[in-house]
Amino acid sequence: MGNRRISEDIKECALRLSECGWDVSDICFALGISQASIYRWKRVFETFGQVTKPPSGIRGRPRIIGIAAFKLAEEIFARNNDTYLDEVQWCLAVELDIVVSIPAIHNALQRAGLTRKLLGR
Repeated sequence: MGNRRISEDIKECALRLSECGWDVSDICFALGISQASIYRWKRVFETFGQVTKPPSGIRGRPRIIGIAAFKLAEEIFARNNDTYLDEVQWCLAVELDIVVSIPAIHNALQRAGLTRKLLGR
C-alpha cells in the first residue's frame, strides 16, 4: 500500500484502542495501518499533546532583500519612478554590498504592492 493521508480521528481512535489494551497488531489489522504509524503517532502525541505535528513556524527560504535594501529601492523609485530594475540592482550592489538578481527585486516589489502603476503616481 502506498502513502495515503490518514485522518486525525483514525489516529486518535488507534491511540485510544492502544490505551484500552488492544494489541497493536489487532489495531493495525482493523484500521489498515502499519505498526510504525501507531508508534509515530504515540511519540507525536506525547510530545505535542495531539496526534499531528503543529505547522512549522518557518516556511520557505529567507528573503534576500532586507528592510534596508527595500528602503533604498523605495527611495530610488521615489526620486525617479522610471528607474529600471538593473539600475536598482546596481545601487544595491554599490551602496549596500548586496548581490540580488533582477527577478528577486521584481518579486520583492510585487510582494510589497509596488507596481508600475502605483510608482507612476
